[in-house]
Amino acid sequence: MYSAKKRLIQTVATSNFDKRLLIHQLRYIESDHPLVCNTEDDFSGHNLRKNFEELLWLRAKCLVEQHNLCLLLTRAARLSRHAGAFISLVAAFLGALGSIYAITDSQTINIYWLLLVLLGFNFISMLLWLAGIGLHIEGLTSGMLTRLTNWLAERLKNKSRISDTGNNNISLQADRAWLDGNFSGAIGKWHLSKMTHQLWLVYLFTGLVFLVLLLMFRQYDFVWGTTLLSDNVFIKMTDILSMPLQLLGFTTPSPELVLDARTGSLQSATVKTFTVEQRYHWAQFLLGSLLCFGIVPRLLLWSWSTIMLRRARNLFTLDYYLPYYINLRQRLMPLASHSEIVDADTSPPATSETQLKTPVPHALPAETQWVAVELSDNMSWPLTSINITYDLGQVTNRDSLKHILQHLQGRKHAPLAVAVSSARAPDRGIQRTINSLMANSSQRWLVLLTDNQDKPVSSSRLAAWYRLAEDCKVPADHVITMSPV
Repeated sequence: MYSAKKRLIQTVATSNFDKRLLIHQLRYIESDHPLVCNTEDDFSGHNLRKNFEELLWLRAKCLVEQHNLCLLLTRAARLSRHAGAFISLVAAFLGALGSIYAITDSQTINIYWLLLVLLGFNFISMLLWLAGIGLHIEGLTSGMLTRLTNWLAERLKNKSRISDTGNNNISLQADRAWLDGNFSGAIGKWHLSKMTHQLWLVYLFTGLVFLVLLLMFRQYDFVWGTTLLSDNVFIKMTDILSMPLQLLGFTTPSPELVLDARTGSLQSATVKTFTVEQRYHWAQFLLGSLLCFGIVPRLLLWSWSTIMLRRARNLFTLDYYLPYYINLRQRLMPLASHSEIVDADTSPPATSETQLKTPVPHALPAETQWVAVELSDNMSWPLTSINITYDLGQVTNRDSLKHILQHLQGRKHAPLAVAVSSARAPDRGIQRTINSLMANSSQRWLVLLTDNQDKPVSSSRLAAWYRLAEDCKVPADHVITMSPV
């Protein structure tokens, strides 16, 4: 039974993107339906060497196993595959229908009408997609697919609000998260682009295959007709289309053959029939045009979208500044959130032996510079665990800030830890101060000092500090809460 569950989890997450997507789905689920992980304390207390994302993945696997969530979490992916298969069948049907529609009767094929049906709309679609990519217009890159996914996400959101069944609500939230992860941002743009090119490829390839089968087993004459355009328009268009085809080795019709194929020239008392060679030239021109101007460009765009989608998925990260992840960080990495910062390379004058033995997963570099910003009166500075050599003092006014900035000018690109009191609310003033201090730092750390370890920082206050850290470009892993003992 355990091995079966393990295989199911492996099918849910096989790459870093899949793992992060699973964690993302659990965040949506737990926003309305908190889940209990029975083994959370085990790996949060004994895996201090693991980073936060690894602990989230361990917790996610536990939740999937204990609450039997695998089928619910993969429902959206299964439905997406089924919907994709159905739409592909529709595209294939339309491609075959387009080829049949261009056959005017049992013996003739309207050559330019067939090219318009199979290539004209495809060419317009490619131009719109390229314009959308170049101008960053979302509606042009994916069209109806974007509106469909947005409608589904909003539909699931409204449905989850009125759902009373626990499992049904969990499933709806998991589906919403899956749609959000796969069809929003850069991933959504390239995912929908890939799907669009794939459907056009199915349409064109089916039309090509169907046309080849017709030409293999039946004999057709190729004609064209017009009411408004002159013959020279079609001759020039044929010459333009023939240039790349001739380079690729396809035989193409001559201007005389183009004129002979006009419907008016065949409607006489002595009907002029096509020779085998002329039919072969038209067939080569038709099939070569579908390959060169339809399938090959779409295949290149599909390959490009696939590569960019893979790149976007590799760059996909979770927003660790959200309150959900902040609370989990406090639970899963307690020593990383409430600890003394011990510098392994400094002299040991004021740090006790017990503190030195405390394992700290987020050890700061030995050369980290320390600055405090407007601490309360009951907090002494510097901390006992800081080597006085790397203490630049405390910012209390403009003069002290100017003095510390002058010191930092001589120590550019050195790691910097800024300590603040978590009791105060972050505001624009302190954000400007922290930004100016960290302007040239190679590594940035924000240390939240608490007045009393028995009174942890509230979730709302902690979330506000994390948002300030995000605005100051401080990584979420570099935000630490500790007691100034």
